[in-house]
Amino acid sequence: MKKFDDACGIVVLLFAMFTGAPAHADDQNYEIRVEGMVCAYCAYTVSKDLASLPGVAENSVLVDLERGVAILKSAHALDERLIMETFRDSGFTVVDISVVPQAATAAAPSAQIAKITVDTDRIGSKVANQLLDVLGETAAKRSSELHVLAPRNLESEILKPLIAGRQRAIKVRYEPVDQNAVEVTLYQ
Repeated sequence: MKKFDDACGIVVLLFAMFTGAPAHADDQNYEIRVEGMVCAYCAYTVSKDLASLPGVAENSVLVDLERGVAILKSAHALDERLIMETFRDSGFTVVDISVVPQAATAAAPSAQIAKITVDTDRIGSKVANQLLDVLGETAAKRSSELHVLAPRNLESEILKPLIAGRQRAIKVRYEPVDQNAVEVTLYQ
């Protein structure tokens, strides 16, 4: 048994070295079936809620709207009651939580496609909403990621024209910052 354990340890170490992935034996991969997601804004909300759980790896949450599934990686086993409680008053229903052998990972965005900067006092205007809508439409057409730098209190006002109503999940990283401008960058 000792030789087997040593061999497994070497394989995990080699995997980590060649893939750049950390070799954590405690990592848990989950697939969570969530009912009630109908658009990219729903997927963002579910993703954000799951990412806030203790131990969930940053940027590991992927949502497949078509299947109604969220996939994530955690540094340790998650308490199913905590997951269920996270969605208790959200309008979404967790119907199944499964531990899976390997969580799917999205390729990191490699190229900046577009970037817009809008003064915070213009957010909500017709022009700003049209700019955000066009950027969101472009992101929805292909596998993309949006990075948003903006004040925390503008999150809903920015994300609604950007992703609400879209039938394809869009990976969004919203970073609250203290500045008088909103920056939205599209990566592919």
